[in-house]
Amino acid sequence: MPAARHSPAELAAYLRRVAAFADLDDAALRVLARVAQIKSIPRQTYLFYQDDPGDAAFVVRLGKIAILLATPDGRELVINELGPGECFGELALLTDAPRTASALARQDSEIIRLPRDEFLDELEHQPKLMRHILEITACRLRASTERERALAFFDAPARLARVLLELDRAASDKGYITLSQDELARHVGVARQTTAKILGQWRRAGWLLTGRGRVVLLDRAALGRRAEQ
Repeated sequence: MPAARHSPAELAAYLRRVAAFADLDDAALRVLARVAQIKSIPRQTYLFYQDDPGDAAFVVRLGKIAILLATPDGRELVINELGPGECFGELALLTDAPRTASALARQDSEIIRLPRDEFLDELEHQPKLMRHILEITACRLRASTERERALAFFDAPARLARVLLELDRAASDKGYITLSQDELARHVGVARQTTAKILGQWRRAGWLLTGRGRVVLLDRAALGRRAEQ
């Protein structure tokens, strides 16, 4: 992971625009900027793996990072996707525990790495930063609970419908979802063959179109009804 060159002033200015750090005073931002490292992560490269030591927190500067949870049968489930300005990896710092999930670059990405000791020191001296981090963690725990509920109580088609509708909302500016069937299967927690079979049924029913790693939703109402079954 080669490091990119940015001055502490440039990093401090960027961190100021990140919601979690927006209320920090200039001195705290300068401290974080001095110790921060910018890393370039090629597409489909892991930044860290589940059970690795939690030695840093991260901020996405460019690209997209997928957070993956390993399932007991050896598959990986996408539990979150993060874009520019979003933080991740802070839970391992707060709990002094190994990473609870893996992080994979879905696109060529650039991340800001904030080492553990300096990050925790600023948490102790900046109550607003601590509050922001706790709010972020609480939101992610709620989202994780919702995903666990979906896995426990909804069948594969319902989970796939939910994922497609969620991704469609996030990609509303493009009008289509850019995702391979392998990646969709990771989001849903099923085998690729199962995803392909369900997509084929819905394509024949006129609910969506697929092709070249893209999905276009045609009947969101039908998918919405299937998501709740």
